Amino acid sequence: MKLLMITRKIDKNDPQAGFAYNWVKKLGQKLENFKVICLEKGNTEGLPDNIEIFSLGKEKGKNRLKEFISFQKAAWKFIRQVDGVFCHQNIIYTVLIWPYAKIFGKKIVSFFGHKYKGPKLYLLNFLADKIVTSSVMGFRLDTPKRIIIGQGIDTDFFKPASQKIKSDIIRIISVGRISPIKNYETLIEAADIIKEKKVPFIIKVVGIPILKEQIDYSRTLINLVKEKNLAQEVKFIGGVSQSELVKLYQESDLAVNLCPTGAPDKGGLEPMACAVPLLAANQSFSRDFGSYSEKLLFKEKDAQDLANKIQTLRENKKLAELGDYLRKQIIKHHNLDNLLHGILKCF
Repeated sequence: MKLLMITRKIDKNDPQAGFAYNWVKKLGQKLENFKVICLEKGNTEGLPDNIEIFSLGKEKGKNRLKEFISFQKAAWKFIRQVDGVFCHQNIIYTVLIWPYAKIFGKKIVSFFGHKYKGPKLYLLNFLADKIVTSSVMGFRLDTPKRIIIGQGIDTDFFKPASQKIKSDIIRIISVGRISPIKNYETLIEAADIIKEKKVPFIIKVVGIPILKEQIDYSRTLINLVKEKNLAQEVKFIGGVSQSELVKLYQESDLAVNLCPTGAPDKGGLEPMACAVPLLAANQSFSRDFGSYSEKLLFKEKDAQDLANKIQTLRENKKLAELGDYLRKQIIKHHNLDNLLHGILKCF
C-alpha cells in the first residue's frame, strides 16, 4: 500500500512533536511507499528509505502564503502516487486535501483526539471517509465514521527501566504544555500541603509555553513556587527530547496529569507505559485505571485531594504492582502497533 500523511512537524528531537516521528517510522515499515507532507521538519535521521518527507518550509520562517502554495504543489504531486491519505489531528489538513482526494478518488482517514465539540467536527465528519480517535471523548460526534483505536503510545520505546534506583524521596513528574488548561497551580498547591506534612518529595514539570498567554501563565507559576518557598521541591525542566523524556519517566515514582475530563492525553499515557502510576483529574482515564480508579482519580483543581492521593500512594507498598497493571492496560488499549493497524484497516 502507498499512503500520503499530512501532519504538523516531523522531528525526532522535538519535545512536542517527537512522537510523530515514531508514528511515521513505524507506519513506513508497513507500507510499500510513504509520502509525508509536514508544516515543518527537523531531525529525520533514521527513517526508512521508502519514506519521503516534504516540508512546507516553516522551519525557515513563517510565511502563510508560501506554505499554502507549497501545499498545493505537494498535494498535486503526491495524490496520484498514493492509494489514500491519512490526516493527523488538525482538521484543516483534511479540508485542504479533500478536493484532490475527491478528484482522484482517494480515501481520507483522519485522526482527531481532542475534547473540542463544535461546527468543525461536523465538517470533518462530512469530508473524511473514516475518523480514528483515541476514545469516545476524543471525537464527540456519534457517527458511523468514528473508529476508536486508542492514543498510539510506542510501548517498545516508552517502557520501564531494566533496574530502577530506589529513593526515600518520592519523585513526581508532570508532562505537558505549560498552559492554563493544564492546571499546574493545583499541583503547586498540593506540593505546599505535602511539604507541611514533612513528606520528602521532588516534582519535575516537563514542558514549555508557546503562546503569549501561556508564557504569562508560566511566569505566574514560577512566582507561585517562590511565594510558597518550593524552589527546592518543584523544578521546571522545560522541553526535552523523547529519549530524555523516557529517562525522566523511568526515574519517577508517580506521574500527575491535571487536565480536565476529555480525551486521555500522551502526558498521562506515556508514564503508564513506563510502569509509573498516574494520578489524574481526567475521568476518561477510569477505563484504563479499572479497579484502581478510586485511588488514582482526584477531583479537578482540588489540591487537598491530590495531596491526599499522593501521600496514600507513597505509603502503598505495591507501587510496582500498580505500575505493571497500568502498563498492561496501555499495551492493550493504546499501543502504537494497534493504532497503526487500525489506521491501515480503514483503507
